[in-house]
Amino acid sequence: MSKPASSSEVERVARLHALLVLDSAPEPVFDGIVKLASEICGAPIALLSLVDTQRQWFKANVGLTGVQEASLDRAFCAQAVRGDDLFVVPDATQDARFVDHPMVAQHPGIRFYAGAPLILPGGARVGALCVLDYAARTLTAWQADTLRGLAGIASQALLARQDLQQLAAATAGVHAQALIDNAARYRAMVESQTDLVSLAQSDGTLMYVNPAYARHFGRTSEDMIGLNLFDFIQAQDRPFVANQIAQALQSSTILSNENRMIAVDGSVRWVAWTNGFQRDGQGNAMLHSVGRDITDRKLAEQALELSQAALARTSRIAGIGGWQLELATGAVHWSDETRRIHEVEPDYVPTPQDALAFYTPEVRPLIESAVNACIRDGTPWDLEMPMVTAKGRAIWVRTQGQIELDTWKPAQLVGAFQDISERRQLQQRLADGERFVRQVTDSLPMRIAYIDRDLRFRFVNQVHCERFGRPRDEIEGRTLVELTGRVNPPEVLARLQAALCGAAQHFEFSETVGVVPRQFASDLIPDVGADGQVKGLYATGVDITERSMTERALRDLTGIIDNTSDYVVQTDWRGNIVFMNSAARKCVGVAPEQSLQGLQFTSFYNQESNRTFMEQIVPTVKDQDIWLGEATVLAVGGRELPVSLIVIAHRDAQGRVARYSSVMRDISAELIAKQAMARQAATLRSVAEAIPASVAVIGSDRRYRFVNSAFERWIGASRDHIVGRSLLQVLGKADHERSGPYVDRVLKGESVQFERSYSGRGGATHIAVSYIPLWMDDGTVDGFVGVLQDISQHKREEVRLLQLAQRDALTGLLNRGGFELQMEHAVKTGASATMALLYVDLDHFKPINDQHGHPVGDQLLRQFAQRMLALVRPTDFVARLGGDEFAVLLMGVRESANARMVAEKVVVTARMPFVIDGQSLAIGASVGVAFGVHGATGWPGLVARADAMLYAAKKAGRGRQAGEAVSDAGR
Repeated sequence: MSKPASSSEVERVARLHALLVLDSAPEPVFDGIVKLASEICGAPIALLSLVDTQRQWFKANVGLTGVQEASLDRAFCAQAVRGDDLFVVPDATQDARFVDHPMVAQHPGIRFYAGAPLILPGGARVGALCVLDYAARTLTAWQADTLRGLAGIASQALLARQDLQQLAAATAGVHAQALIDNAARYRAMVESQTDLVSLAQSDGTLMYVNPAYARHFGRTSEDMIGLNLFDFIQAQDRPFVANQIAQALQSSTILSNENRMIAVDGSVRWVAWTNGFQRDGQGNAMLHSVGRDITDRKLAEQALELSQAALARTSRIAGIGGWQLELATGAVHWSDETRRIHEVEPDYVPTPQDALAFYTPEVRPLIESAVNACIRDGTPWDLEMPMVTAKGRAIWVRTQGQIELDTWKPAQLVGAFQDISERRQLQQRLADGERFVRQVTDSLPMRIAYIDRDLRFRFVNQVHCERFGRPRDEIEGRTLVELTGRVNPPEVLARLQAALCGAAQHFEFSETVGVVPRQFASDLIPDVGADGQVKGLYATGVDITERSMTERALRDLTGIIDNTSDYVVQTDWRGNIVFMNSAARKCVGVAPEQSLQGLQFTSFYNQESNRTFMEQIVPTVKDQDIWLGEATVLAVGGRELPVSLIVIAHRDAQGRVARYSSVMRDISAELIAKQAMARQAATLRSVAEAIPASVAVIGSDRRYRFVNSAFERWIGASRDHIVGRSLLQVLGKADHERSGPYVDRVLKGESVQFERSYSGRGGATHIAVSYIPLWMDDGTVDGFVGVLQDISQHKREEVRLLQLAQRDALTGLLNRGGFELQMEHAVKTGASATMALLYVDLDHFKPINDQHGHPVGDQLLRQFAQRMLALVRPTDFVARLGGDEFAVLLMGVRESANARMVAEKVVVTARMPFVIDGQSLAIGASVGVAFGVHGATGWPGLVARADAMLYAAKKAGRGRQAGEAVSDAGR
């Protein structure tokens, strides 16, 4: 037997069932929440799981197509609903609770799980919003917080969905009243009929029945004489009726009971009986019974009880209370739920004034006006407003009211009352969620848009705004033709139409940006509604111009390799051959069209070469990434062919060897050997020349043996002036000294990587340098290979991105983060004593936004920023900290009076009129000045002091500056 459920579990399941959501159809709001959870957490699977007694049912599902429910046996979500916070399993294969779970040990191979419980008011946890992955991992703090927030939104959405059941409940109330009315009519009809009368012996044998009794059972009175009354009683009721009859006969008292009888058509009818003791002419005990058919009444009572229970349960679950105000007496009546919402005692009886006092002062006039209008002209009200409960808790409520008349005169006000705090919070969360999604999409370096069936943009991110050179509100609602005057190319238009027919599209297209042609990769994803119709599509576009150029270069390189006369073979890390160029195939007898499946590199070398591979080549390549030497290949017909051999290791992102490349050349004869050596040298030079890096080979004597053209360009000299010369002669004293320690390390057998910055050398400003040892057969190092990669563009991009992160998008000034970094840098460089900080707050700026709009306000902020930059030196820093707050960091200030002088200039320049769109606008500024960084508090202390001075300036009347009382002489 299963373990009995605890009272809390019974309550939890009851709350779940009361939501009336199990086994319901998919709904967009829940699908959207699950999709957002999957995207934010980067998880391929996301579920909205509702945990029942024996199963978990998925209201929304991303990544588990066709799965609607699962057993609770060892389920992740069954654990998640036991707690109040996020339940995380980083690696299920290492967790004893889940290691043998079918979804972990078998398909689909779940490794990671994170689930946030769905918590209803009162604490009932009815399910979980969870994300799953096939790899062990964890969530960032931001992802975890977002998942918790989305779980809260899902809980609120479930409750909001439940609110819609109120209409059904109201309808049920109307039906219940109709059923009560019908029951009354049925009772009246039954009571107007002749009662069922019978006389029976103690064993139930019928001695007399009246016509009504006989008709009830489809017989005549004569036919029923001698039959047993128990034959007409439903089997389950016979013991009870027998006991009642025995008591009536023994006690000689009148007893009443109700039991079920079998009618002529086989249906069950309820009959109310009055049984009494009676004797016949011979003195034998007889049972006298009078019955009345009460089937309709019993059915009505049962229906009424069910309806009332459902209404009470719905009211309790939905949190809807009722109230009534008697206009004649002023008496107020509250339902239990209304008292619960107000958090008052169960016996609390309010006055009209008491009821009004719960509302916050600012909304009391609104509710008073609504009540008066309802009494005066019958206008009902439906309002949402804030109130404070008896326990001091601030909530939002929905109050409804209407008038009821008595002989055309207002008699009473009645209405409903509901706590809607959670719905209001949900609305705010949804608004915050929309703002969050827009911030995320605006920060992505790709085009993101939503396009409706008329090909109008309904949503665009910031990259699209930059593409069209327009603000978002001028783009959304318009087509490409309306925005640019250009139509979509036919091939793009065909893709759009296919997506609007339900087929997702992925394609590439060209577009001229400015005057430069660019290549883009685009995805069109249909937005399919619940009815299966495509409502629009999601469109993304990524600039792949550089990637396309790289792919073309790779194809060119592949063509070169496939057409070379050298034998080029590539294997995976296990030695399985994955590529052979044409020359290699011809050499060993593998047809051009023959599959390489199952071929191992050891099949094409003799025994000695394979031993060399295992003992020397593979270990060396794993350690040094390259091996050069000789081997013997088994050519067509088993002929042994000596070859020169280069083996190169290719590593993955984790630094592990992923595959090997071998380049071989026939050296079977002396002439062929010389030609092969020349060809090999040419091949190496070609490879060195083909790669986009500077390559040099330096001997153990620290003199150059080989350089490629890229190295010549970087040094600014031909190889004839480089080869044979020393590192000192080629690099110069300064660079030679900087490189010396790395050269020492590589000549000791260590592979070395480092970066160097230059100015004006070969056009490169940042170089990534790799030194790779050249090993001899006897294990000595005979020099090294130097590979120099130009990473200038990468460094410039890093600097550009860093500057963007530290700049205010509106004014171009430093933002708060960039400003704080500058202060921190200034302190670290020893400028603490001569730093002065001006904290600036614009006066009367808010009315500008209110009266003229934010675009005008933004232009004013930009003009003010330019004025600030004009007041300071190039060595000073100006920042917009947010809103209308600015700051100026003055460097090299020897006297505080100089800082006060700049502050006064800021005040004066702020008073000067700002002319925007032909309007002259006036504002002011208050400035706080602090001088010097104190050792104990650092630059944050300087900020706090300047902020305090700003407060003093504003308190003194705004439009002025205030600074610390500092004695320059005593500093």
